[in-house]
Amino acid sequence: MLEKDLRSGRWQEGDRLPTERDLCTQYRVARNTVRRALEALEEGKLITRHVGRGTFKSYGSSPIRTDPFHIDSIEAFSPADVIECRLFFEPGLVPLVIARATKADLDRMTECLKQAEVSTSLQEFERWDAALHDAIAVSTHNHAAISISRSLARVRQQAQWGMLKARSMTPERKAKLQAEHVGIVAAFRNRDQPLVHRLLRNHLLHVRTYMFGDASSGLPTLV
Repeated sequence: MLEKDLRSGRWQEGDRLPTERDLCTQYRVARNTVRRALEALEEGKLITRHVGRGTFKSYGSSPIRTDPFHIDSIEAFSPADVIECRLFFEPGLVPLVIARATKADLDRMTECLKQAEVSTSLQEFERWDAALHDAIAVSTHNHAAISISRSLARVRQQAQWGMLKARSMTPERKAKLQAEHVGIVAAFRNRDQPLVHRLLRNHLLHVRTYMFGDASSGLPTLV
Protein backbone atom coordinates (compact mmCIF):
# COMPACT_ATOMS: atom_id res chain seq x y z
CA MET A 1 0.00 0.00 0.00
CA LEU A 2 2.85 2.41 0.79
CA GLU A 3 4.45 1.71 -2.58
CA LYS A 4 1.10 2.28 -4.28
CA ASP A 5 0.74 5.62 -2.51
CA LEU A 6 4.26 6.63 -3.54
CA ARG A 7 3.62 5.79 -7.18
CA SER A 8 0.16 7.36 -7.25
CA GLY A 9 1.37 10.86 -6.48
CA ARG A 10 0.22 11.18 -2.87
CA TRP A 11 3.65 12.65 -2.17
CA GLN A 12 5.52 14.82 -4.63
CA GLU A 13 9.16 14.21 -5.43
CA GLY A 14 11.31 15.54 -2.59
CA ASP A 15 8.48 15.41 -0.04
CA ARG A 16 9.31 14.05 3.39
CA LEU A 17 7.30 10.98 4.36
CA PRO A 18 5.68 10.56 7.79
CA THR A 19 7.73 9.02 10.59
CA GLU A 20 7.82 5.26 11.05
CA ARG A 21 5.45 5.62 14.00
CA ASP A 22 2.95 7.63 11.93
CA LEU A 23 3.20 5.12 9.07
CA CYS A 24 2.45 2.31 11.53
CA THR A 25 -0.66 4.14 12.67
CA GLN A 26 -1.77 5.10 9.19
CA TYR A 27 -1.36 1.64 7.64
CA ARG A 28 -2.17 -0.28 10.84
CA VAL A 29 0.92 -2.48 10.73
CA ALA A 30 3.77 -3.29 13.09
CA ARG A 31 6.93 -1.20 13.12
CA ASN A 32 9.14 -4.02 11.79
CA THR A 33 6.74 -4.33 8.82
CA VAL A 34 7.15 -0.64 8.07
CA ARG A 35 10.93 -0.89 8.35
CA ARG A 36 11.08 -3.82 5.93
CA ALA A 37 8.85 -1.92 3.49
CA LEU A 38 11.05 1.17 3.71
CA GLU A 39 14.19 -0.92 3.11
CA ALA A 40 12.63 -2.45 0.01
CA LEU A 41 11.49 0.94 -1.28
CA GLU A 42 14.95 2.39 -0.72
CA GLU A 43 16.50 -0.49 -2.67
CA GLY A 44 14.01 0.21 -5.44
CA LYS A 45 15.10 3.88 -5.51
CA LEU A 46 11.58 5.09 -4.66
CA ILE A 47 12.74 6.75 -1.44
CA THR A 48 15.92 8.08 0.12
CA ARG A 49 16.63 8.05 3.83
CA HIS A 50 18.88 10.43 5.73
CA VAL A 51 19.83 9.92 9.37
CA GLY A 52 18.49 12.77 11.47
CA ARG A 53 16.47 14.26 8.59
CA GLY A 54 13.91 11.64 7.64
CA THR A 55 12.65 9.70 4.63
CA PHE A 56 11.94 11.44 1.30
CA LYS A 57 10.36 10.48 -1.99
CA SER A 58 13.13 10.20 -4.55
CA TYR A 59 13.41 12.54 -7.49
CA GLY A 60 12.73 10.83 -10.79
CA SER A 61 10.72 8.10 -9.06
CA SER A 62 7.37 8.99 -10.62
CA PRO A 63 6.28 7.58 -13.98
CA ILE A 64 5.93 10.24 -16.65
CA ARG A 65 2.19 9.86 -17.15
CA THR A 66 0.62 8.34 -14.02
CA ASP A 67 -1.87 11.16 -13.47
CA PRO A 68 -5.12 10.41 -15.34
CA PHE A 69 -6.10 14.07 -15.07
CA HIS A 70 -2.82 15.44 -16.46
CA ILE A 71 -3.42 18.30 -18.90
CA ASP A 72 -0.99 18.71 -21.78
CA SER A 73 -2.03 22.31 -22.44
CA ILE A 74 -2.78 24.20 -19.24
CA GLU A 75 -3.53 27.27 -21.37
CA ALA A 76 -6.90 25.64 -22.06
CA PHE A 77 -7.93 26.74 -18.55
CA SER A 78 -8.23 30.38 -17.56
CA PRO A 79 -7.47 31.40 -13.95
CA ALA A 80 -11.09 32.55 -13.59
CA ASP A 81 -12.38 29.14 -14.73
CA VAL A 82 -10.12 27.37 -12.25
CA ILE A 83 -11.14 29.54 -9.30
CA GLU A 84 -14.79 28.91 -10.16
CA CYS A 85 -14.18 25.17 -10.28
CA ARG A 86 -12.24 25.22 -7.02
CA LEU A 87 -15.21 26.90 -5.32
CA PHE A 88 -17.22 23.73 -5.88
CA PHE A 89 -14.42 21.19 -5.60
CA GLU A 90 -12.30 22.12 -2.58
CA PRO A 91 -15.09 22.61 -0.01
CA GLY A 92 -16.39 19.23 -1.13
CA LEU A 93 -13.17 17.64 0.15
CA VAL A 94 -13.79 18.83 3.70
CA PRO A 95 -15.74 15.77 4.96
CA LEU A 96 -12.97 13.43 3.78
CA VAL A 97 -10.26 15.55 5.41
CA ILE A 98 -12.22 15.74 8.68
CA ALA A 99 -12.64 11.97 8.69
CA ARG A 100 -9.18 10.92 7.49
CA ALA A 101 -6.55 13.55 8.24
CA THR A 102 -3.71 12.19 10.38
CA LYS A 103 -1.50 14.14 12.75
CA ALA A 104 1.17 14.13 10.04
CA ASP A 105 -1.32 15.63 7.57
CA LEU A 106 -2.28 18.39 9.99
CA ASP A 107 1.35 19.06 10.85
CA ARG A 108 2.11 19.45 7.16
CA MET A 109 -0.62 22.11 6.90
CA THR A 110 0.88 23.91 9.89
CA GLU A 111 4.34 23.84 8.34
CA CYS A 112 2.94 25.46 5.19
CA LEU A 113 1.46 28.19 7.38
CA LYS A 114 4.80 28.80 9.09
CA GLN A 115 6.70 29.01 5.81
CA ALA A 116 4.12 31.35 4.29
CA GLU A 117 4.32 33.59 7.36
CA VAL A 118 8.09 34.10 6.97
CA SER A 119 8.04 34.37 3.16
CA THR A 120 9.77 37.47 1.83
CA SER A 121 8.40 37.55 -1.71
CA LEU A 122 5.10 37.09 -3.50
CA GLN A 123 6.52 34.07 -5.34
CA GLU A 124 7.51 32.39 -2.09
CA PHE A 125 4.17 33.17 -0.44
CA GLU A 126 2.34 31.84 -3.51
CA ARG A 127 4.39 28.62 -3.39
CA TRP A 128 3.43 27.95 0.23
CA ASP A 129 -0.16 28.98 -0.45
CA ALA A 130 -0.28 26.31 -3.15
CA ALA A 131 1.44 23.81 -0.84
CA LEU A 132 -1.23 24.34 1.83
CA HIS A 133 -4.08 23.67 -0.58
CA ASP A 134 -2.19 20.60 -1.83
CA ALA A 135 -1.78 19.40 1.76
CA ILE A 136 -5.54 19.71 2.24
CA ALA A 137 -6.17 17.54 -0.83
CA VAL A 138 -3.54 14.99 0.27
CA SER A 139 -5.30 14.72 3.64
CA THR A 140 -8.31 13.17 1.92
CA HIS A 141 -6.19 10.06 1.20
CA ASN A 142 -8.20 9.81 -2.01
CA HIS A 143 -5.97 9.42 -5.05
CA ALA A 144 -8.51 10.80 -7.52
CA ALA A 145 -9.10 13.90 -5.40
CA ILE A 146 -5.36 14.52 -5.10
CA SER A 147 -4.87 14.14 -8.84
CA ILE A 148 -7.74 16.50 -9.71
CA SER A 149 -6.53 19.07 -7.19
CA ARG A 150 -3.00 19.03 -8.59
CA SER A 151 -4.26 19.35 -12.15
CA LEU A 152 -6.25 22.44 -11.19
CA ALA A 153 -3.26 23.82 -9.31
CA ARG A 154 -1.14 23.72 -12.45
CA VAL A 155 -2.80 26.95 -13.57
CA ARG A 156 -0.55 28.69 -11.03
CA GLN A 157 2.29 28.07 -13.47
CA GLN A 158 0.68 30.42 -15.98
CA ALA A 159 2.18 33.87 -16.40
CA GLN A 160 -1.38 35.23 -16.42
CA TRP A 161 -1.99 33.89 -12.90
CA GLY A 162 1.23 35.45 -11.64
CA MET A 163 0.38 38.83 -13.16
CA LEU A 164 -3.11 38.80 -11.65
CA LYS A 165 -1.73 37.95 -8.23
CA ALA A 166 1.06 40.54 -8.45
CA ARG A 167 -1.32 43.26 -9.63
CA SER A 168 -3.86 42.66 -6.88
CA MET A 169 -1.65 41.65 -3.94
CA THR A 170 -0.95 44.17 -1.20
CA PRO A 171 0.59 43.64 2.27
CA GLU A 172 -2.89 43.98 3.74
CA ARG A 173 -4.34 41.35 1.41
CA LYS A 174 -1.43 39.02 2.07
CA ALA A 175 -2.05 39.35 5.83
CA LYS A 176 -5.77 38.68 5.34
CA LEU A 177 -5.09 35.58 3.24
CA GLN A 178 -2.67 34.31 5.85
CA ALA A 179 -5.21 34.90 8.62
CA GLU A 180 -7.81 32.98 6.62
CA HIS A 181 -5.36 30.11 6.15
CA VAL A 182 -4.68 30.02 9.89
CA GLY A 183 -8.40 29.85 10.63
CA ILE A 184 -8.94 27.05 8.13
CA VAL A 185 -6.16 24.90 9.57
CA ALA A 186 -7.35 25.53 13.13
CA ALA A 187 -10.85 24.41 12.15
CA PHE A 188 -9.41 21.25 10.57
CA ARG A 189 -7.51 20.51 13.79
CA ASN A 190 -10.74 20.93 15.76
CA ARG A 191 -12.57 18.66 13.28
CA ASP A 192 -15.22 21.37 12.92
CA GLN A 193 -16.70 20.43 9.55
CA PRO A 194 -19.32 23.21 9.17
CA LEU A 195 -16.83 25.91 10.17
CA VAL A 196 -14.00 24.74 7.94
CA HIS A 197 -16.38 24.35 4.99
CA ARG A 198 -17.57 27.94 5.45
CA LEU A 199 -14.06 29.35 5.99
CA LEU A 200 -12.58 27.55 3.00
CA ARG A 201 -15.35 28.59 0.62
CA ASN A 202 -15.27 32.20 1.79
CA HIS A 203 -11.50 32.19 1.39
CA LEU A 204 -11.82 31.12 -2.25
CA LEU A 205 -14.53 33.73 -2.81
CA HIS A 206 -12.18 36.33 -1.38
CA VAL A 207 -9.40 35.23 -3.74
CA ARG A 208 -11.78 35.40 -6.69
CA THR A 209 -12.92 38.89 -5.71
CA TYR A 210 -9.51 40.46 -5.32
CA MET A 211 -8.14 38.82 -8.47
CA PHE A 212 -11.12 39.35 -10.78
CA GLY A 213 -13.41 41.87 -9.10
CA ASP A 214 -17.05 41.37 -8.18
CA ALA A 215 -18.00 39.56 -11.36
CA SER A 216 -21.48 38.12 -11.16
CA SER A 217 -21.27 34.36 -11.22
CA GLY A 218 -24.37 33.20 -9.38
CA LEU A 219 -22.22 32.00 -6.49
CA PRO A 220 -23.48 33.45 -3.19
CA THR A 221 -21.05 34.44 -0.46
CA LEU A 222 -21.46 32.52 2.80
CA VAL A 223 -21.46 34.69 5.91
